[in-house]
Amino acid sequence: MKLRSVVLVLAVSLPLIALGCSSDGGVGSGTGISRILGQALAPETTADETKDVPLPGATVVLLEYDENGNLQSAMVGTTDADGNFVVDVQAQAVVAIVVNGMTKDDEAEVSGLYNPNQPTITKDLDPATSIACTAGLTAVGEGSITEEQLDETRVQNLEDGAEAYIATHPDFDFYDPDQVATAVEAVRVATNDGANPPP
Repeated sequence: MKLRSVVLVLAVSLPLIALGCSSDGGVGSGTGISRILGQALAPETTADETKDVPLPGATVVLLEYDENGNLQSAMVGTTDADGNFVVDVQAQAVVAIVVNGMTKDDEAEVSGLYNPNQPTITKDLDPATSIACTAGLTAVGEGSITEEQLDETRVQNLEDGAEAYIATHPDFDFYDPDQVATAVEAVRVATNDGANPPP
């Protein structure tokens, strides 16, 4: 069970969420286009060292909320040979990008939250952005916050919390769903669902 079961299955199981096949209809649709650029990176172990490596030829999925607050999913492309992706989205409160690929050892999935409110946004995806993404989507799905509240500051607080969690847990296994779930809950608590920077 990989992170896919944490993010994409999360999208299926949360209340008031329906998977669709369109990237249209997001909040603020028709008010402009944001181009999101990034590189998808996932942990890979070589000898005694674990480092993040690019996910080439990986599937890129866009998750966005429609006008009724339902989360929709659409495959929007693949990464290039260096794990880079480009996604054009309509301006709205928040979207998530999920990348499914392979390291040399196993299947991998990374994700991240973006606030498409400017013409170009650049952010790479890695374990920290993935934990923050799941934390944010879970908070919205549980009704703790709205998608509009998942703004740039809140996303940054969640990502800072995830980075701090990983840094203080050197044995953290990104591919263990139980450890990821524990990290997500810890980040949500530490940041009050992104309302505050981590302590």
